[in-house]
Amino acid sequence: MHNGKRLWSIFGPVILAFVLVLILFFLPIKANHSLNTEKQAAVSLSPTVFKNQSLKTQALTDKRTKFVPFFGSSEFRRMDRYHPSVMAARYHDYTPFLFGSRGTQSLPQFFNINSMENAMQGQKAVYIISPQWFTKQGVMKPAFQYYNGSYANLTWLRHANPKSPYDRYVARRLLKLVGDDGTVGEGARKIAAGKALNSWDRTVINMRITMLAHEDALFSDYQINRNYQNHILPNVNKLPKKYDYHRLTAQAERVGKRDSGNNPFGIRNAFFEKRVKSHLKKMAGSQRKFSYTASPEYGDLQVVLNQFKNTNSNVLFVIPPVNAKWEKFTGLNMNMYYRSVAKIKFQLRQQGFTHILDLSHDGNKPAFMEDTIHIGWAGWVKFDHETNRFISQKQPQPSYRMNDQFLSKRWANLNPTKQNLQNFKKQELQK
Repeated sequence: MHNGKRLWSIFGPVILAFVLVLILFFLPIKANHSLNTEKQAAVSLSPTVFKNQSLKTQALTDKRTKFVPFFGSSEFRRMDRYHPSVMAARYHDYTPFLFGSRGTQSLPQFFNINSMENAMQGQKAVYIISPQWFTKQGVMKPAFQYYNGSYANLTWLRHANPKSPYDRYVARRLLKLVGDDGTVGEGARKIAAGKALNSWDRTVINMRITMLAHEDALFSDYQINRNYQNHILPNVNKLPKKYDYHRLTAQAERVGKRDSGNNPFGIRNAFFEKRVKSHLKKMAGSQRKFSYTASPEYGDLQVVLNQFKNTNSNVLFVIPPVNAKWEKFTGLNMNMYYRSVAKIKFQLRQQGFTHILDLSHDGNKPAFMEDTIHIGWAGWVKFDHETNRFISQKQPQPSYRMNDQFLSKRWANLNPTKQNLQNFKKQELQK
């Protein structure tokens, strides 16, 4: 008895703690986030919000305000007075919910959209596609793993269909980017091989999802930064009270000219001083060999498009420009760049995604670019003007016509000359 008491005094607290953790993670929990938390999360751009499910799904279905998902990458971090979140707060009846940071290319965005599939049903959305994503290797492993977690992977895996070419494609990409270990790896390996998950696989997946959903709900309000307080609200009053597109454009051009006067590229002064000036000599001609025409990113984009079809989303796709003066200095082949844009637009239009805002030729306009590749000042004004028109006005419901050939290696590696695009259409799309 004495030994029993001693053992209990040693192991009892550990056993009780374990039981309490099990109870905590398996009892029904429903997160209820405040509207203020949702607004902070909408501009947080943190990986925590990107990977969270309860917070973003609640926001997109919240009747208290209208959140519109904006998908992109690092451009959203340029939060000046003309940023779309500031413009919306000043002039519009909706709030952009920003999903994007450096490295959130198409495949991380696919898992993000899939994880809030129910909330996305019938939604309008804005999706920024940067040609710079379409490199030879596509999304990098560290970036994918940083923004994509087990919860999103398992959420997708639970409903993955081994007969679907899209799910088999996603499974192969998962194996390449996260490996074949653990529950996700084992499940992805089966789906990639066209094999269904068995009942034990699904039991394990459902148990892990239950635990992760509780963790997601419990900790979703934490690690949200103060972008809303520090960058959005202070900039709202810097804008004119009444919306006037031409006045705003002229004002943005003046501000951009003032804030980029220490360099010949139209780059924001602070960015030029901290990030460019000391490397200027070695950057001359450094982009001569860059190419965006052949990349696994085209297949990754295709699974995003298929997900938008599944959610019946009406999407405006935005193709941003590059800084024309900088690209001339670094030697980027602009003919190659415009071919990559043509390839992206071809993939969209051939499948019924016809809402496209092509800004790729605007990189030489005054104050359109804030740095070497990111929109700013007057560029944001035009971006907001066009996205607001799409969101605020009634749009015809699209009719999507998905074609699996856009998952193929032939398409990923196709040099998109006009003739090659026409040949691909005749040989692969019109069979």
